[in-house]
Amino acid sequence: MKSSHDRPIWRPYTQEKTARPPIEIARAEGAYLFTKAGQKIFDGISSWWVITHGHCHPEIVEAIRTQAGCLDQVTFADFTHEPAEELADLLIQITPPELTRVFFTDNGSTAVEAALKMALQACAQNGRPERQKFLAFEGAYHGDTVGAMSVSAASSFNRPYKKSLFEILRAKHPTSSRASAKEYLRDFGLLIEEHHQTLAGVIIEPLVQGAGGMIVWPDEAVKEIAKYCKTLGVYLIFDEVMTGFGRTGKMFAMDRLSVAPDLVCLSKGLTGGSLPLAVTLAREDVFQAFLSREKSQQFFHGHSFTGNPVSCAAAVANIKLFAKSNVLENIERLNEIHREQFKLIENNPFFSDPRVCGTMAAFNMTGNEPGYLNPLSSRLTDIALQGDLFIRPLGTTVYLMPPFCSQPRDLENSWNIVRESVTQLGG
Repeated sequence: MKSSHDRPIWRPYTQEKTARPPIEIARAEGAYLFTKAGQKIFDGISSWWVITHGHCHPEIVEAIRTQAGCLDQVTFADFTHEPAEELADLLIQITPPELTRVFFTDNGSTAVEAALKMALQACAQNGRPERQKFLAFEGAYHGDTVGAMSVSAASSFNRPYKKSLFEILRAKHPTSSRASAKEYLRDFGLLIEEHHQTLAGVIIEPLVQGAGGMIVWPDEAVKEIAKYCKTLGVYLIFDEVMTGFGRTGKMFAMDRLSVAPDLVCLSKGLTGGSLPLAVTLAREDVFQAFLSREKSQQFFHGHSFTGNPVSCAAAVANIKLFAKSNVLENIERLNEIHREQFKLIENNPFFSDPRVCGTMAAFNMTGNEPGYLNPLSSRLTDIALQGDLFIRPLGTTVYLMPPFCSQPRDLENSWNIVRESVTQLGG
């Protein structure tokens, strides 16, 4: 058998020199992956946080099949089509009324990239060209394109490209070592008040910072940050690529917060995890900044697969499933199981800082050097796979984020495997 680095495929976030060969998946159904060798694996992280209602959901599959036989692709700069029009209308209906415009892209990084460019160009075309900077947060991760890496926290994800990134203003996140949330907000307030005249926008992962270590924020901190932005006239960008479509317990984190940002980035769960698609939602005043008889003031951004009909059809089917089934009730049930399972590790010396938000539950492995590159991550993945569970820890941060269709017994069994795996490593 060829070693991993002798194969032609170059995998993402993988050191091909040392990684084990990839496991070949033959099919998937519901919350499970089925290998070519016959192993049935519970998908404990929703295949990198994208699967909502389960793998190969019949209604999403049928929508893809029907659309692919009708219209597969067309240039979106010159044409439109029913799946995109229906999806845009649905998104406007299920998001805050202040968000009136839908710009299509194809993944989370480019949704963020589009939002940053919208904010910069809107400021310039509204007579505020001095607003060229962004404020982001420690622990943030917004994607792998240059703009998205720039507003992400300095880490192993973007360190090789440090000299190519643009300078931003960085604030601590409210779970940093602070005496209180009140103290944090006072310091954030001083920072944004000092620099707001040069800020094009503030970008934030609302409620949960994902790849930075599943860092859960207090609701009130995000609400206060939104108030500062509104008062000082700074665009507020919500990166809901991970938190959108039910992950935090509501359809969107902004629903739980009762906050309407100026720009919102969505992807991952948008199509139920079936196909690539992303959108950037914008307030009407942002859109109006680009309306002109001058062609030079149009938004200079686009992709070949913008508004792909098949992806849009999948997204329409995904959103309609939220309306016709008890998905949010299932999410609440999963949340309750997470909290019950955490009671079983209260006095376990190998677990620390348990936190839950919606379908996401995370903890840190005690006594280990934090960081994405910690080798314990791959070792824990391999041990869990022996128990038919797929997880992919963020270094020493271990988390479960299963599909919404997961049965209680499956999630409880996954927690048993996680506890046994972590204890085995710790011992």
